[in-house]
Amino acid sequence: MNSKFKSSKAKLLKKFFLLLPFILITLIFIIIPVCLVLVKAFIPASGGTVADNWAIINGFIWQKIFTSFIVALLTTLFCLLIGFSFAYLLSGSRSKIFKTLVLFIITAPIWMSFLIKIVGLKCFFDIVAGYDNSTYGHIWTIIGLTYVYLPFMILPLYSVLNDMPRNLVYASYDLGCSKTRTLIKVVIPYCLGAMVSGITLVFLPSLTTVGVTQFLNNSTDASLIGNIIADMGDQALSNNAAIGAASAISLVIGAILIAGFIGYVIIRRLVLRKRSSHG
Repeated sequence: MNSKFKSSKAKLLKKFFLLLPFILITLIFIIIPVCLVLVKAFIPASGGTVADNWAIINGFIWQKIFTSFIVALLTTLFCLLIGFSFAYLLSGSRSKIFKTLVLFIITAPIWMSFLIKIVGLKCFFDIVAGYDNSTYGHIWTIIGLTYVYLPFMILPLYSVLNDMPRNLVYASYDLGCSKTRTLIKVVIPYCLGAMVSGITLVFLPSLTTVGVTQFLNNSTDASLIGNIIADMGDQALSNNAAIGAASAISLVIGAILIAGFIGYVIIRRLVLRKRSSHG
């Protein structure tokens, strides 16, 4: 009994030491920063009150948050449609050399600087238009975000679709399903997890983007919520009130995202329960 206890204790210690780097990274880069944001949002600056931190949440900020969500949703939708179609067609190719070459071309922009990609895209649009500063409107922001984050949608989808057993598709055809029905009933459910991963990788950074709006949208109302948070972050170096205001905005956005995730989980469980009851 004593030897078994020592063996189990040694296994627990081994697991703990293996998990220790992950625990430290999570603590330093996730838990502590989130706690600091919470603290700063509810600590008044010198000579002020907690209400002053949250006074920034007004109609203008809500409008910017709403616009940012719309821009991020459209960007994610375009990336999903383009990325899924591209990954599905590429996974059907039988040439490994062709797949490798295409993946190299797709992932090449990831290796370049973010600003270099955006500046290059803006220069391209200006050359096509024939004059400088030709891009006005949020549509150019969406195009830029789609260009930047499309590889992050393609890669997880392709990795799953490329390993999908083709006999599932052929079996669906043999059972009389059309290509469209096979796509909806077989292919999409098979890569649903990869879709969720791609959506997360595209939506979250698109929601709080900063550089894309500054370079690709020359309108007076081009700024999104990410620009506002970034501006307050610059002011926070010399102004404690700006830290509280930026933390308050970040908490509001975080609360909306958490509420959306909870809603997704609830809806998904209800759908699965309904399917199992009918099945």
